[in-house]
Amino acid sequence: MTESPRGSLNAQRIIPLATLATPPRGMDPIVVRLNTALSAGIAEILEQERAVLVLSRRSTGRLYLDRHQFSTLAAPPRVEPTADVFLLSVTRNALLRYLPMLAGLPPLSFNMEKGPGAFLLSAGSMLEAGVLEGTIPQTRQRLMQHVTDLLITTILDCLELEVSVAGRRRHRQKHIRHYIETRLHEHDLTPQSIAEASGISTRALYQLFDGEDGAVAGWILNRRLERIHADLTNPTHDALPIARIALNHGFRNAAHFSRRFRQKFGASPREIRQRSALRQGRLEQTGSFGRR
Repeated sequence: MTESPRGSLNAQRIIPLATLATPPRGMDPIVVRLNTALSAGIAEILEQERAVLVLSRRSTGRLYLDRHQFSTLAAPPRVEPTADVFLLSVTRNALLRYLPMLAGLPPLSFNMEKGPGAFLLSAGSMLEAGVLEGTIPQTRQRLMQHVTDLLITTILDCLELEVSVAGRRRHRQKHIRHYIETRLHEHDLTPQSIAEASGISTRALYQLFDGEDGAVAGWILNRRLERIHADLTNPTHDALPIARIALNHGFRNAAHFSRRFRQKFGASPREIRQRSALRQGRLEQTGSFGRR
């Protein structure tokens, strides 16, 4: 068998490479090492209409899509510049064209220690180190395609491949409920304020809670009442007045609170506390007899 001429061999290589799928248009992935406070670094890139993925071995990775999403965080990330914190950014519109299910979702969190996130972190650190400097354009394009594919794979893995309408609904509902849980003590917590903080319309928020008793307001009410019931049956809160406990969990009207509490638990707050105290007294008495 005769050996093929070098020129013919190169031609054979070029043909299959040309037929491979191209990376999503306009993603333009860029990796930079964090050299300022994280919040400032992210905000600067978001101003350029680019989405930002924080890559770090010391903390959970986060994807931020826009300024509104980042500014509504209750506690902006506090990661200081270190040798292993990188910011991978891509053109936001291109990313949303490719993964439209990301629109309206809260910031996504990624595991950077294992799975696709670990691969993406390694690729990002190598890119920032300049390993592609001096490579020919075709090689660079192919390797950048791998980076883009890694980013997409990492996002899909984070969503547990739930790219359906039902998957988006579950993901949004989970994060919005967490947002509500952390603010049940706020007297002015309303569906309107929740929707605004979540970057969705009030109508979309109600749709997420469709099927819940009382929809959004009903869910908030139930969670507040359940927390108050837990405090009333907890001996560590015995010295705290019932009105103060209700106030601590978002109730400003004592009569409204008492009425709602009785409707849910079939007894007044005072009766629930007294029953709990009696049970606790019996338990302590039983324990003292057992030690004799």
